[in-house]
Amino acid sequence: MTDGPLPSVAAQRPTEPDRPWMDPAVEIHPALLDQWQQAVLAEPETGSPSGEGLRPGISVVMPSYRGEAHIGRALASLAAQTLDPALFEVIVVLNGPPDGTRAVLDRFRAEHPRVTLRVVQLAEAGASLAYNAGIAAASREYTAIIDDDDWVSPAYLKVLLDSAGPRLISMGTMIDVAPDGTRSTDNYINNVVAPHAGKRVRPLELRIGASSNAPKAVATNLIKDLTFPVGMASGMDVVFWATLVVRSNVEFYACPPEAGAAYYRSLRDESVSRQALTFDFSVRQRLDVIAELDRLLPQAFGESRELVQGRMRSQAYFIEAYLAEHPEDHGRVVEEVDRRAILNMPYWYMTRVTARGLVVAFAFAPYADTSAVVMAKRVRARGEIVDVIQNDMGRVREVDESLRVLAGPFVSRSTALQTPTHFAAWTSMEKFAVEGMKHIRRRERTHGRYSWVYSRAQFAASHFLAAAHKLHNPKVTWIAEFSDPLLRDVQDQERGSKVLPSRFVNRLRAGLRERGLPVPPGDNCFRWCEEIAYALADQLVFTNVNQFEYMMSYCSDPKLVELVRSKAVISPQPTLGPEFYQMGQRSYPLDPELVHLAYFGNFYATRGLDDVLVAVQLAPEEIRSRLRVHVFTSKPEVLAGRAEELGIADNIVAGPYVRFLEFLNMTTKFDCLIVNDAVTEGSHALNPYLPSKWSDYKGSGTPVWGLIEEGSPLSHEVLGFVSPVGDVASAGEVLAQLVQKKAGRL
Repeated sequence: MTDGPLPSVAAQRPTEPDRPWMDPAVEIHPALLDQWQQAVLAEPETGSPSGEGLRPGISVVMPSYRGEAHIGRALASLAAQTLDPALFEVIVVLNGPPDGTRAVLDRFRAEHPRVTLRVVQLAEAGASLAYNAGIAAASREYTAIIDDDDWVSPAYLKVLLDSAGPRLISMGTMIDVAPDGTRSTDNYINNVVAPHAGKRVRPLELRIGASSNAPKAVATNLIKDLTFPVGMASGMDVVFWATLVVRSNVEFYACPPEAGAAYYRSLRDESVSRQALTFDFSVRQRLDVIAELDRLLPQAFGESRELVQGRMRSQAYFIEAYLAEHPEDHGRVVEEVDRRAILNMPYWYMTRVTARGLVVAFAFAPYADTSAVVMAKRVRARGEIVDVIQNDMGRVREVDESLRVLAGPFVSRSTALQTPTHFAAWTSMEKFAVEGMKHIRRRERTHGRYSWVYSRAQFAASHFLAAAHKLHNPKVTWIAEFSDPLLRDVQDQERGSKVLPSRFVNRLRAGLRERGLPVPPGDNCFRWCEEIAYALADQLVFTNVNQFEYMMSYCSDPKLVELVRSKAVISPQPTLGPEFYQMGQRSYPLDPELVHLAYFGNFYATRGLDDVLVAVQLAPEEIRSRLRVHVFTSKPEVLAGRAEELGIADNIVAGPYVRFLEFLNMTTKFDCLIVNDAVTEGSHALNPYLPSKWSDYKGSGTPVWGLIEEGSPLSHEVLGFVSPVGDVASAGEVLAQLVQKKAGRL
């Protein structure tokens, strides 16, 4: 039995040069011409197919690029099939510049009239384009893909067709053929498939089934609505089959080798399995695949999610192998990862080296904590592969997995200590330091000593562990950062818990005395944290000059102050590159006719932001009606209540905090961002606090309005708009400027 005639497309052939056209000697339904360009998602719950009316049998899709020299062998193997020719068709997709392949096809058609041969010609070369066009043209219930330089055994199609089912993908035996003709079944596909011969298996048990086009047959209606990603040089088959597994509940059947379904794969120098470790193939092309799988991952759950993650790791293995030979290219690899905005990159394959640097950060990614974010940015800015010791903050902080993109490419080993999580409790600090030293000593026994250690406080426990490590290993270079003053709060009041007598404390005292360094007076844990770091660290990092001078003003020892001045560095918090502001895309529609201001952070009705709210209340109607202030805060209901109290509820949009990458993305959407100084008038000679969000606002490209105290660190930054904290009239003037600017009157 042969296929019945279909409407001719001779009179309907597209004239545009970028569309495919069919061999005029072959009749095919014109609707198939456009299907290959469309990516309509199948319903994952049902896997319901498109492409109704498929005929019994199997379609063989064969892309061909300059195939004149070898396609004849592939076609001959199909002509020799034991399957009735009425039950299969061959669809050859010619892509790229013309050669003699068409003549080969004409001869084959004349010599084997019983074999249905259909030809699609694409004006543009590309493997994915060819696969998509061939699948779109397939008219049989099952589809197999055969490359034009490979060939198959006589029983191949019959065995695969007899073994496949509506949701059962059949797999044959892969035989590699070397250029000298040597054949081998010892390859990565067979080695995984062989143990399952004669069995139905889940995709997670046969992961290789989600990685290659051959040797397999699949129900055509499962793949009609899928497309191979266009623009990739290799690995598009991994993305295609992984997508199928995610969207459809399929299984695999491994045909026993004795059944005779053999696929002969011709190994060439350009074959993936024989590629050299070039940067393009091993890094760029592998990251293209990982990026596609990363976008697929949110749709995957359970076994399919684990499978996709496994395919990502398999691709990342090439990157690891490349970096093993070219460690100097680590920075280039990081740039490629960032450029693709991969949120779930298996970073371990980029950092599997012995780190010479140690980062001690009680708060560190992926915990959603300001200090954790800043320290992760510090690691990225330093650009060296490190080990990390942190606290398991899961009891008090949410986990934001997307934060791993910040420091992930630079972290070799990360240890989260199961110690108490407190800010000011001495017992928490000491426990973290003691347990951290146990971990460091174990690591040193197998990997040698670290050459440098970087610690950061916020969270004083970080400096206590780093100090203990410095006393244990005097040759290590210790860099200690202070984000804000610890001993004194924003009202200039002393805070901190009592340092309790212990072996750990005795070792700290003894270590300082042996080196002729001052022991901190009293028993305040925060004074101890600051002054032990002052004494022992090789470099001290402060975020701004005011902070440095303020902390020196209450240091207990003038000689220690002089020591600190000799090794202090002023280093504002890092600002991420523009690519990070596009990674966490967040839909947030805004009326283009209005002026939209945004504030991210805690709201206090007595400080800073309230100036803006009152200014909105007092603004003339023509100004107020054009304003919307969007506030993302920990207690949006408090803000909403204040807006109701002021009668400006229509002008205020209150919402909860957003995750960090989404926050970065949202900073690019508004007309103006608001940042306010902490109020220190009456308690400090100069404001020592630089708001941490300023470093993130700087990279957004959005104008920033600063509500500032005179002489504060923020007042020295380049701001789009400025008004003094507490000056409602000045705030009103800024609001009027923003409205006039949007209206084009400024």
